[in-house]
Amino acid sequence: MIPVLIIWLLKRYRQRRHSAQKIQSDLKNLKRQLPSIVAALLAALMLLITVMSYAQNRQFKYQIVRNGNKVGTLDFSETTNGGVDYLKMVSDVKTRFIFTFTAHANEEAVYRNGILLHSSIYRKLNGNEKVNKQHLAENNQYIIRAGNNTEINKNYPITYSMLSLYSKEPENINKVYSDNFETFLIIQKVDGHKYKITLPDGNYNYYCYKEGVLNLVEIHHSLYSANIVLTNNN
Repeated sequence: MIPVLIIWLLKRYRQRRHSAQKIQSDLKNLKRQLPSIVAALLAALMLLITVMSYAQNRQFKYQIVRNGNKVGTLDFSETTNGGVDYLKMVSDVKTRFIFTFTAHANEEAVYRNGILLHSSIYRKLNGNEKVNKQHLAENNQYIIRAGNNTEINKNYPITYSMLSLYSKEPENINKVYSDNFETFLIIQKVDGHKYKITLPDGNYNYYCYKEGVLNLVEIHHSLYSANIVLTNNN
């Protein structure tokens, strides 16, 4: 019995010694590799910082005001990264005009090197879909999809659309593309930083800028008028 116990103790000792030697060997290898690991982590961190600093994001919040009362909100954001600009606008309105009136709009546009690649416009009125349309650049033209309908638009390239008005003051720009009406509209400069755009249906808007930022839109519709007022400037 005692010899068996001695043999077992010797095996346990050898296993522990082997484990200790392996741990010491692993620690030595880790010490040798530590500079490389740290360097790789630092490189990854620098790459992340570079990407984050290269990508730029702007966000603007607006209130929609009618007869002195807030009736809705509009949020606009722009993300720029590697020559690609992504514009997005979301607005919601709820007011009473003879009856309760609710409207929701979601618009997006993607530009690469200043040329529109893709855009979408979606609008609901009182819960019913009114507009659902997409533009897609392909072979130096635009494919427009609206529901089950598809058509070709030759207005290529588009470099400034209605959504761009929230991103950049149209200095030295005399026309803007309307996704909704599928045509270019004339930009009329009426003051130092104030521009008028008349829509094909006869309604018109004024766009007012301060230090290059859109801070007021005056909406003139045949049935109502309203203002879109900037509430922040990030």
